[in-house]
This record gives sequence, structure tokens and C-alpha cells, in this order.
Amino acid sequence: MISRRDFVKRASTLAGAALATDGLQQVFGAEPRPLRVAAIVTEYRPWSHADVLVGKFIQGLKLDITPHWSSIPLRALYVDQFPETDMSRSLSRQYGFPIVSSIEEAILDERGQLAVDGVVLVGEHGKYPENERGQQLYPRRRFFEETLKAFQKAGRVVPVFNDKHLAARWEDGKWMYEQARAMKIPFMAGSSLPLAWRKPWLEIPIDTPLEAALSVGHGGLEAYGFHALETLQCMIERRRGGEAGVVAVQCLENDAVWDAMRSGRFSRELLASALSRHDPPIAGDFEQRCPKPAAFFIEYADGFRATCLMLNGLVRQFLFAARLRDDTSPVSTQFWLQEPTFGHFDYLANAIMTMVRTGVAPYPVERTVLTTGILSTAMDSRFEGHRRIETPDLRIAYRPTDHNLGAGRHPEATNARHEGWVELFNGKNLDGWRENRFAHEPRWAVTDGVLSARGGQGYLATLEEFDNFELFAEVRIFDTAGGRGNSGIYIRCQPHVDRKQEFPPGYEVQCDHNDGRNYSGSIYNLGVPGASAPKPRAHDSEWFTLRILARDGHLQSWVNGEPAADCRDPQNRYTRGYILLQQHHRTGVVEFRQVRIRRLT
Repeated sequence: MISRRDFVKRASTLAGAALATDGLQQVFGAEPRPLRVAAIVTEYRPWSHADVLVGKFIQGLKLDITPHWSSIPLRALYVDQFPETDMSRSLSRQYGFPIVSSIEEAILDERGQLAVDGVVLVGEHGKYPENERGQQLYPRRRFFEETLKAFQKAGRVVPVFNDKHLAARWEDGKWMYEQARAMKIPFMAGSSLPLAWRKPWLEIPIDTPLEAALSVGHGGLEAYGFHALETLQCMIERRRGGEAGVVAVQCLENDAVWDAMRSGRFSRELLASALSRHDPPIAGDFEQRCPKPAAFFIEYADGFRATCLMLNGLVRQFLFAARLRDDTSPVSTQFWLQEPTFGHFDYLANAIMTMVRTGVAPYPVERTVLTTGILSTAMDSRFEGHRRIETPDLRIAYRPTDHNLGAGRHPEATNARHEGWVELFNGKNLDGWRENRFAHEPRWAVTDGVLSARGGQGYLATLEEFDNFELFAEVRIFDTAGGRGNSGIYIRCQPHVDRKQEFPPGYEVQCDHNDGRNYSGSIYNLGVPGASAPKPRAHDSEWFTLRILARDGHLQSWVNGEPAADCRDPQNRYTRGYILLQQHHRTGVVEFRQVRIRRLT
């Protein structure tokens, strides 16, 4: 284990590139010094956002179980207020960074030049006034404005992160967003929730048709309502067509919320699905157990509608549920916060560091711009008698992005658990799978730890895409009418757009011991050398193992540990996609006892 001093000395070999823009110049790391950030915080006390976020830049972070020194240490810290429990002074002495008297001093050197490669703004906690709408007026706009003045003085900009929503009032948040765009500042903001672990893992594929969605949260209506909104938005922005913006918002409270549910404004079934993910699960007559709920009803420009529920007294976790078009049941998950270790902030800090290193925000700031406007409007609606408010300023359209910075996708985090293996089938239910039915509507069921299908053509598909991976499954096939068992595991499948096709495009790894052209383990009908497997020793009605290795265009399989297929697709047609479990014959039966996968770097 190297010392922090040695680590920083070695990090001085890192270099960045200076990029010219119209107007101010962008600079992301400069020779010969290492990358450094300035942190601007309201207060720094135990368990404050400064502690659990900026602390990762000072004291290092953990990606699940792996400790790291910060690769981008703190150059200087500006603190707006010093409570009795202040930690900043002792950390300054311990780690050697200065506490400065102004934001400009944290960002610029004595010559007025940029001395940092990124700025982290944490305007949360501390003694600040509250307006008549119940909004805490933290100095987020002031922090951002002083940062802009420092950039203007230096003639350069660097990436900026703003913790939580941009500002209490939409007018301030809109101004900050417009200024960042005008000055071409790489800008990132928001909550740690979108990067947290999800239980069970759920990621809605981009461009998935959604019918309805809701999130559930707890805590203060503004302070924690923002987290519940980001929980919702990070999922529904992935619907077909991308985000179109918001045209109206309304806040309701108390009995009016449950009346809205009974009238069909949001789905009780969806809420029950979300509450089933709570630890412990919440079932039964939950309306009676939560007499003072609050809800934000959000109308989107593309006609989509969503609901954000704050159910204090009933829940203590953040939950999400959605109905995907053509699916038989809702999908739902808990956004797991690793308290009291606050591990979810490690992933947020890592995402900020990624932006500082690359000069590009890893996901759109427009998500937080939109949730800032939704929350501000909802608080206005509440203050103004719970009226519906139209929001022409919130027609903010953007496309979501895929990245591997969240806990569930981060290779180092997942590889730290069970040697990287992730159970696609949990042995209990269909969590993590989409059920699609074709001829004769097959029935999928889980009994005594075995996943089975019978009754017709169809498939289960993962909600997540994979590129390079190793997959392991235990499978059994047979036919109830005396024919041969026939199934398969599809890999790197594309969206099933053309419903005239039985199954979506992708590679099928065959499960049929008696198909003379494509025995089990074959890459079905690929037609290249090595794609057809030899006849296996496996037999119908017997369990067999199927191992699949997909690395770029190289596809390999093993049946009961014996080599089956080993080939390359010269066209490399499918580089990334979903995993499908196939049910083929009407009289056939397929069973899976184990399905697990691990990503390959």
C-alpha cells in the first residue's frame, strides 16, 4: 500500500489536453501537476453532503468493497458556515489543503489563473432562510455565479458539478443552465440515487415503450422529494423517443392522493409492485397506514404521465415501478442506499471524477434541470391550493445515455461480488426478465427453484444489454407429445421491432440434442466454420450445462463441459444486446435451474 503522498507524487505524471472553444477556453488537466478540484460547500459536518461527497476527494472512496485513494485530490475548500461540529478545519490540518476565504481563491491561483481542473458545488445543509413555499434557500445560485466570475477572470472554464437540484426556484435553476450552455461549461448535477445499487437490478432499455410509471419516496417534501423525482426521471427518460419535456405539474396531499388513485390517475397495482420491493415488503391496505401522503403528478409533452409519491410513515426507502408495453406484469425495484456507509455517494464521486478527467458529463444535466423545474412547480402548486400548473419552460428535450458508472453496471463493483457472477435467475420469480408471448401463450413459472416454460412459442428477455460476457446455465428440455425437446439461449439480441419474426435478431445458442444440423451448443444457422456443434452426450429429460463465451466477434460454447461451438461471425453483426430464454414447441417444456453471467473487460 503506497502512501497518499507517494500516490499524489506519482499522479503528477498525468496530463490533460487544453481544448479551445469559441469565447472562453476549456482546460482539463495541465502538465505537470496532477488533476485537482475545488470544493465549495455550505457546511462540513458529520453526515453532511460535504462529508459524504467531498470526503471522497479528500479521504478516498470505495467501489463496493475496494478502497482507493482519490485520483483527483482537493486543492482548496471554501466553507460558507462553520457549525460547532465542523470537520473541515481538522481535515485541512490532516490532509494539507487550505480552507480559503472566497470562492475565487479556491479556483484561481495568485496570478488569477485557473488552478483546478474541476469545481464541486455542495449547497446543502446549514442555516439558511426558508421561503413561504417551504423551500430552503441554499446559496446554490450564488456559488455558481461566483464560480462563473472566476472563470471569466481566468478566461477559461473547467467542469462543474452541482449537488442535488440546481436551485429552489426554477428561475435561478434556469439561469444557471443557460449560463453553463452559453459559456460551454461541462456541467453535471443531481442526486446520488440514479447511481445506487438496485434491488433487484433493473435498467429499462433505451427506447422501450412505457405505459405508466411511478416512484415512491419519504422525508421532507422538497429535500427528499427531489431524490424521489430523480429516481423516477432516470428511469422514464429511457422511454421510446427519449425525454420530451414536461407540460404540467400538480401537487396533491392527504385524502386527495388516495382519491386520485381510486379514480385511476395512478395505478394501485403499480404502487403495490413498488411497495413489494421495500425491505420489509409492504402489502395489504397501505392507504390506511399512510393518512398524509403527498404526490407530484407530472404530464409530459409526448403524452406520457408519471407520479412521484411521498409516503411518510409507510416507507423508508426509494422505490420505482413501471408498466412496459406488451409485458404481462410490472417491473419494479428498490434504489438501495448503502447507509450508514453512504456507498451510493462513492459512485457519484466517481462519476464526477470521470467528468473532470474527460471534460464531458457522463449523463445529461438536463435530467436535473427538468427535475429542478418539476420540484419548484410542485411546491408552487402546493402553495397555491394544489392547482395544476402548466410549464411551458419545461419543454426540455434530451436523449439519455448508457454508461457503466452506476453501482449495478460498474465492472469493478460487480466483479468484487461473487467473482463477477450475477444471477440472472434468482430461483424465486421472474425478477429482471421481460415476458413476451407468441403462439399459444406459453406459461412461465418458478417452482422449487426451477424456472420452466410450456405451452407455445415465446421468450423471457433480460432488461439489460451485454456485450462481452461469460454465461452459465443448467437446462433441461423434453416434449410431452413424444417429440424432441427444443429451446435455446439467445445472446446479444436486438429489440423485437418486427413482430412478424418469431424471435428478435441475435445469435441463438441451440438447445436441441437431436437437430442434426444444429445440435445443442451450436450457434444456430450461422453458417460459418465451427458454428455447428457435434452431437452431445446429453439427452432429453436430463439436466445438462451450457456455457457460453462471447468476446467481440468470437463465440464459443460448451455442453456438459465439452467443447461445442467455436467460431467467428465475419460480419460481427451483433456486438451488444439482451439475453433471451426461448420456449419453442407447443408441446415442449424447457427448464432452467441456474442462469448466471459475468462481464468480461
